[in-house]
Amino acid sequence: MAVRQPHARIEVPRRPTWQSRYHGVRMTPEQFLALPEEKPYLEYVHGMVLQKPMPKLVHGQIAAEVTFALRLYQADHAGHAAVEVRAAVGAVPNYRLPDVSFWAPDRRFADDSLPTLAVEVRSPSQTMAELREKCRFFRANGVDACWLIDPDARTAEIFEGEQDGVALAPDGTLTAIKLPGFGLSLEALFAVIDS
Repeated sequence: MAVRQPHARIEVPRRPTWQSRYHGVRMTPEQFLALPEEKPYLEYVHGMVLQKPMPKLVHGQIAAEVTFALRLYQADHAGHAAVEVRAAVGAVPNYRLPDVSFWAPDRRFADDSLPTLAVEVRSPSQTMAELREKCRFFRANGVDACWLIDPDARTAEIFEGEQDGVALAPDGTLTAIKLPGFGLSLEALFAVIDS
């Protein structure tokens, strides 16, 4: 008669209540798209599900101000502005959620379509390095421009054309080639978090 050896019990760490049970799970794009829509939002990056950081007040204020400026521009120039809209990016595809997106009138505006402009606002739990990589990924896969805004440092970096993370001067203005006539000064943008 064989003696059965007891199995070692493996303790699986419990996730914090704020973290999605899907965060860090590898799956196919089809499995990802079949997940229920829930908050915090999820992205699909190179075959893995990643939870987006939960935005705090300053993040929300900056994203709202950028969106407001783009909506004003949209009223006179057409196009579409939106927040947290999923875009299919790359060949795999990856499903990313820019904080703010804008589709110029000549760009298809539909579920999962690539925006003309993607805007990322750094949250305290994110590094500038990871967000620079995200902007570079957008640019390498058809997004015309990406702005990376850091509310804590009160800086903005531009990814467009030959510009790869070029920092705007403190008195600089956010512009984009595909958005002729648009301008949002950093002074006006960051004033929203001072009021």
